[in-house]
Amino acid sequence: MSQSVQLIPFEVRHADALCLRPGARQILSRLGPVSQLARTYAAAGPAWTLMACGWPLACGGVVRFWPGVGELWCWAGFEADQRAMAFARLAKARVEDLFAGHGLHRVQAHVREDDDRAQRFARFLGLSLEGRCQGYGPDQATHQIYGRFQVWKA
Repeated sequence: MSQSVQLIPFEVRHADALCLRPGARQILSRLGPVSQLARTYAAAGPAWTLMACGWPLACGGVVRFWPGVGELWCWAGFEADQRAMAFARLAKARVEDLFAGHGLHRVQAHVREDDDRAQRFARFLGLSLEGRCQGYGPDQATHQIYGRFQVWKA
C-alpha cells in the first residue's frame, strides 16, 4: 500500500466520507447536515481534499469574507494522524498559495481553546494568536482567533 498523499480539489462527497472524531462530528452537526455546510464552504472560496489510497483524510479551504480576507477551515479525519507531516506540509503550502495566488492579504482561523493540537496546527501554518472569543463555537465553546496578515506587494 502506498504511503503517498495527494491534494485534489474539494468535492462535497469527500466531507461525507471523512471519518471525523466523534466530538468534531457532534459539533458540526449543530450547524446542519455536513454535506450542506460543505457545499456552503466550497462555494465561498477555494478548497481542497487530502487523499490517500483513494480515500479522503482531510478537507479544508478558505471562506472569503470580502476581498483579501478569509477564514480558514479544516476537517481532519482519524486517518490524517497517520500522515500528519505530509498533511501539515501540504496545508502550509496551500496557505502560502492563498497569499501568492488567490489575492488574500489576511487569513484567520477560530480554534477551540481546549484543542491544543489545532492551536499547534494554526501556529505551524504561520498564524499568530490574536485574541479570545467566549461562546464563539456552535456549542458555545470559547475559541481563540489566530490570524496572519501579509502586506500587499505593489
